[in-house]
Amino acid sequence: MNRTRRPNRAVSRPPAPGSAPRLRLDAWPTDPDVGHLMVLEHGAVPDENELAVWIRRARRRGFRSLRTGALFPDATRSVLGAGFHAIDSLVLLRIDLAAVAPAMPRPRADGQHRVTRLWARHHAAAAALDRQAFGPMWGNDTRSLADIRRATPAHWARRVGPGRCVDAFAISGAGGRTGYVQRLAVHPDRRREGLAGALLNDSLEWMRARGLDSALVNTGATNEAALELYERWGFQRLDDHLTVAELDLTVGTP
Repeated sequence: MNRTRRPNRAVSRPPAPGSAPRLRLDAWPTDPDVGHLMVLEHGAVPDENELAVWIRRARRRGFRSLRTGALFPDATRSVLGAGFHAIDSLVLLRIDLAAVAPAMPRPRADGQHRVTRLWARHHAAAAALDRQAFGPMWGNDTRSLADIRRATPAHWARRVGPGRCVDAFAISGAGGRTGYVQRLAVHPDRRREGLAGALLNDSLEWMRARGLDSALVNTGATNEAALELYERWGFQRLDDHLTVAELDLTVGTP
């Protein structure tokens, strides 16, 4: 389906008071009609006035709706109070990296499971795979994959696949004493072959080598395969859930 694109990927960052959360407005990776409102500081809670500013900016940009990234509970309550509604719920899981590593199946060491570096030249193939794995609504494009890599002070991007092919990939990050499994995707035709386990094992080994204390990952509440994988590797579910919320910008007062 063709859509008229607005000037691509302009980023809005209005000035904010010193203690105000830093937000960013961009286009949703796979839908130029949807704005993507990102909270750039973990745990930050945008207030009513700040959200009103961003809603006005999103309308001026011509977006038909405004969608958040994954939000912690306090931020979720704030955006729901501003008229957003929840469209997805994510389970948050944590692993203690300092503890003895749990017994886990070792990934096969054959050529089909060899983990190598994910370079920028692989982003197009990785983005195409990501959209196949998660669907057009939740999939990434090359720009958003690059954003994921820049989201933490240090990152580790890896893939499985021959040559420039990407059959599966993982992007992990580190900030402070915490690691983050930010994205893990496997081509639908290669599921249940151990590729996700090979990449997850590689990511956790990188985090342990950096001396990190713990790691976090989130996944869809209905993604039973991913939940089973993470729990088998020693992750435990936390009480807090993350929420993605959306606001219809075609109704109400601009």
